[in-house]
Amino acid sequence: MGKRAPKPEDQKQGRYVYCVIPSVAEKKSFGNIGFNGQEVYTMDYKDFSPIVSDAEMREYAVSEEEVEVHKKVVEQVMLEYDVLPVAYGMIFKNKKLLTIAMGAGYAAIKKASETVGAKIELGVKVFMPKELDGWNGQKEICRSDYLDGLKGIAADFKELKLFSERLVLNAAFLVDRSNIDEFSVRVGELTSRYDQVKTQYSGPWPPYNFVDIHILGKQRKGFR
Repeated sequence: MGKRAPKPEDQKQGRYVYCVIPSVAEKKSFGNIGFNGQEVYTMDYKDFSPIVSDAEMREYAVSEEEVEVHKKVVEQVMLEYDVLPVAYGMIFKNKKLLTIAMGAGYAAIKKASETVGAKIELGVKVFMPKELDGWNGQKEICRSDYLDGLKGIAADFKELKLFSERLVLNAAFLVDRSNIDEFSVRVGELTSRYDQVKTQYSGPWPPYNFVDIHILGKQRKGFR
């Protein structure tokens, strides 16, 4: 007789980590929003709480559907807490191994928390008009005006890849929660001033571009 197919309950379960937040007084549940509808909840390590769910021990290949699950959990947690995002696919066999990883990454987690605490990420993309008549030489002026107008309100900013020839600016801004309204008003003012361009304003997001998301991995890349 051949070997029977493994049942779901036979599959080895690990602890999948979505993000890290400052420690909470008691265990907190965020509901059954994790992979395969599993409960997402807090664990504790010193003054931080990794946000985890039980999940199948396997290689988490990048797929649009599963990456979306990871992102949605982080965004849900962010509604209530400051979050340190963690790279997609971080799973550990058991609590002990996760605790070891938290210890190894603790210094980086602590530094990141001090830098991005009480802050969120906002994105601004500016596209040149399709009809480029009269735009000779204005691209750099427009880019500078947007950056100069916004970076003074932000704690930090990072220019990202220009993935289109029409992109004037693609930037992420780290903004204190108390400054979101001021930042939004300034984006609106700039959009009105440059009514020929298309401005895409997005967020709030977890501070993906300002934290080493591999803080729990074996190859930590350092913190900006």
